[in-house]
Amino acid sequence: PRPPYASWGTTLEKSMKPGCKVDNYAKCGRSTKSFIAEGRWAMLVAAIKPGDFVGIQFGHNDQKWSNPTYLERTFADPNGLFRENVRKFVAEVRAKGGKPVLMSPIVRGTFGKDGKLREGVDKKGISLGSYAKAMQELSVELKTEFVDMHRLTHDLLEKVGKDEAMKFFVISTGLVKSKDGEPAKDVTHPIAAGAEAFAKLFIEDAKARNLEVATLFQ
Repeated sequence: PRPPYASWGTTLEKSMKPGCKVDNYAKCGRSTKSFIAEGRWAMLVAAIKPGDFVGIQFGHNDQKWSNPTYLERTFADPNGLFRENVRKFVAEVRAKGGKPVLMSPIVRGTFGKDGKLREGVDKKGISLGSYAKAMQELSVELKTEFVDMHRLTHDLLEKVGKDEAMKFFVISTGLVKSKDGEPAKDVTHPIAAGAEAFAKLFIEDAKARNLEVATLFQ
């Protein structure tokens, strides 16, 4: 991604052992559904070599259905198509000799007046947590390694508080998106500070639980 946006997954490479690297196939705005439809998943699978770890993290865009375009191109129900797609991902990674690592989506930095993170539930009864739950359950069903980035980022943001948490996201940059000059209220996409903090959470959790993916890191 272009600055000020930053990828926490790519940031992992800074802490990897010599000879290890991150190939990032993620693309802004994609869901499991559109990632497949656009051929991005097929491109990733074609590049897998035996022994490669493949991190799989979706949710934010799978949740979008507020207009006909989103509904057609991106929406994947957390208890339906989303799970089908993740099962497909895991099966195809394993077929190439790869090692899937499922991850729940990072939280949005939306705080309530009580200083606690607030997770919205839409008219379909779906929240970002619905996808986090699906990923956790799929990791058990499919016997994959799993890092609960939703819980880890939730706990970190509440620990540091709203003011500090905002420094992790685009909202803190004053990036102008609208013609009236208002800064973007973007508390979804991390900037470098957020990417560094979230990558650290992943590595620490993987090491603490002796996951196989932790062997990639110094």
